[in-house]
Amino acid sequence: MATNSTTRRSVVDGSAVMNYAAVAVAVGGLLALAGVYLNWFRYSYPVAGGTIDVYLRGSEDWTGQVAFIAAIAAFAFGLANVVLPDPQIRRLTAGLMGVAAVLLLGACIAGLFRADAAIGSAPVVLGAEPGARMTVATGVSGGLLVSAVGGIFAVAGAVLSLRPGDVAA
Repeated sequence: MATNSTTRRSVVDGSAVMNYAAVAVAVGGLLALAGVYLNWFRYSYPVAGGTIDVYLRGSEDWTGQVAFIAAIAAFAFGLANVVLPDPQIRRLTAGLMGVAAVLLLGACIAGLFRADAAIGSAPVVLGAEPGARMTVATGVSGGLLVSAVGGIFAVAGAVLSLRPGDVAA
């Protein structure tokens, strides 16, 4: 079997094939999983003496919950593609890696546009006087960007994994 840039044969016995593209999917899934537990959304409002920033984790919105499930799936299928030697199982896990990676990246992209909806119409404003009108600034936080980078790694690895010649015969 010829090797390309995403697979390498073992130097020891020549039988094991390492699919580095599937490793990228697994690492992307782990990175995205870590990002879900970080802060995805933030809102801030002015109070006397400065501003208060409030952060929400990704798991508090449906986009983060979908990204969580897709990140676990991308990690599991990527790991299965690396570990299991059967060519039919590797083809199946390569396709499932692609589905999970696209779903993961799609949930992260949807999260980029859902900051206002995730925070809600009446966010909790601590330290503000009751009935006072104030402007609340919303935005995304670093955890969403970490998950999105993990999704990009997963999609890139899944695309490279589906190239002809990457599945051991």
